[in-house]
Amino acid sequence: MSPIEIILQFLVFTTVAGLAGAAAMDGIMILITRSGFTEARMTTALGGMFTRSLETARVVGWFIHGVSGVLFAMIYTLLFMAFGLEAALACLAAGVGLSFLHGIVISIMLVMVVSEHHPIERFRNAGIQVGVAHLAGHLAYGFVVGLIVGLSGFVARSAGL
Repeated sequence: MSPIEIILQFLVFTTVAGLAGAAAMDGIMILITRSGFTEARMTTALGGMFTRSLETARVVGWFIHGVSGVLFAMIYTLLFMAFGLEAALACLAAGVGLSFLHGIVISIMLVMVVSEHHPIERFRNAGIQVGVAHLAGHLAYGFVVGLIVGLSGFVARSAGL
């Protein structure tokens, strides 16, 4: 494969994986909210940090989360490549492992820092349940990203560089 083909495939697979992973995370967060476990409308809370309004928060939050999902899928994939994780199962396991670490960091930040300063009152009382919900969402993200990148065979094809 030429370098241009590798770059194009990297962009395609990480975009698909990142958007699908972000959608899976959003889906888990919606299910958690609907279950009554905790308020886990992450994209609305994320958008509200910037818009300071519930009316426009969801769309802005989805956009930010989609872009972040793609960027983190790029980082995850670069790490898969750096560690020579060519097998689909290895990418899946690494995706889940990375998202666990990523989720722990984000959950701690949300509970300890972000919720205190959130501009919308309903998102200021983030407790341990919100942290657990975000960890579950991140695990879904990592599973989907690892699965898509692993099944694509991209890392194995690009190993010849």
